[in-house]
Amino acid sequence: MCGIIFVATRKAQRRVVPPDELEPIPVPSPVVSEDAVPPSISGDDVELIEIRPSRSDIARDEPGMFVVIDKGDFMLEVFNDGETLKQYPIAVGKNLGDKQMVGDMRTPVGDFPIVQIQDSSSWTHDFGDGQGRIRGAYGPYFIRLGTPPWTGIGIHGTHAPDSIGTNVTEGCIRLTNESVAELRSLVNIGDRVVIRD
Repeated sequence: MCGIIFVATRKAQRRVVPPDELEPIPVPSPVVSEDAVPPSISGDDVELIEIRPSRSDIARDEPGMFVVIDKGDFMLEVFNDGETLKQYPIAVGKNLGDKQMVGDMRTPVGDFPIVQIQDSSSWTHDFGDGQGRIRGAYGPYFIRLGTPPWTGIGIHGTHAPDSIGTNVTEGCIRLTNESVAELRSLVNIGDRVVIRD
């Protein structure tokens, strides 16, 4: 004889556990080497970005007039006791980088003093473009910098104001004639000029 047995069971009761009684579930942290590079990025894909101080950071603690020239930004900025006084767009050397040799068409990089301020309104220059000597090529003023071992480097005006904002000079820093005349009234011999790429 076959029998069926019925077993009575009790229904389990559910209890909601408040968040403060929950136990955290441990999550293993991955082991990462300090020099590990994510597998999706190769060494060739990584671009190193140079963090450069702003022009105002460079001039912050400098008393008196101080000039910072950014070749990459085509900008000359004048500071007085660390505060921005004026900004002028510029043109710089035809070739990039720091000056390496005479005639390389590069503007030198470094910290240089103003050594002379000259009236250049009657000066001429032959740019080798077939137009011969051009009167007023340097504008009204040539603010000469001490850039040893290089000579002849300065901040000056131009007969070609449309060249401002480009790499076009033989190594000097070029401003519009109006800008260089105003700059002449602000700076003096001995003032520092920092030029950077």
